[in-house]
Amino acid sequence: MATAAQLTANRNNAQHSTGPRSDQGKARSARNNFRHGFRSQSVLLPGDDPAEYEELLAELTSHFDAQGLTEERYVREMADAEWRLRRVRAHQEVLLTARIAELAAQTPDADPIHLQAAAFQYLHQNSGFGVFLTYEAKFERQYERAYQGWLITREKLSRHSARQFHAQLDAVVRRPLPADEPKLPPVSLPQPAAKPLESDPAATPRNAPCPCGSGEKYKRCCGRHAPAVLSPGNLAA
Repeated sequence: MATAAQLTANRNNAQHSTGPRSDQGKARSARNNFRHGFRSQSVLLPGDDPAEYEELLAELTSHFDAQGLTEERYVREMADAEWRLRRVRAHQEVLLTARIAELAAQTPDADPIHLQAAAFQYLHQNSGFGVFLTYEAKFERQYERAYQGWLITREKLSRHSARQFHAQLDAVVRRPLPADEPKLPPVSLPQPAAKPLESDPAATPRNAPCPCGSGEKYKRCCGRHAPAVLSPGNLAA
């Protein structure tokens, strides 16, 4: 635990460290968290073109048809990740191109593929080139997470719209008719005449003349395949 003398000394020392006071010093201090630009809070770094970033953001917003603050947030995260991804790849290209030019000057007859491999190996072993690959993978994951967030939000919005549509449709179907709206009269369809059953006593007897006028008995003409007609006496039995 600090003693009273130590606390007093700390307070006195703190009075001599108040941070930058000039505008240039404050601006320089505000950029301390930029480091190499990949972990900075600001998407745009000195030298970046704001109009080019806004063009990228507008293109993604139009492509994903962002609706509402949540979808716009995910689209902006995709734009930020894409912007940083392009930057880190541009840095890789600059370093590789410079190293390839150095090696080509030393060995003019070397194969271009061998020069590229040698440059990549040299930068990976003798510099922090590996961090570029790390951040490249990081920004790709950041873009994918934002895309998945947008996709889930869009699916929820679609389901909500579908439920709302069906609710409105159900309300229209169940809506009672106004009192002054004329009602249609009920439709009565004609019923087919009942056909007498062959077992009905009123049916043509098998030994009677056929109703078709052929002169034959009913059982030998139209009723050849008709079942036997039960007489009232047989029914009573």
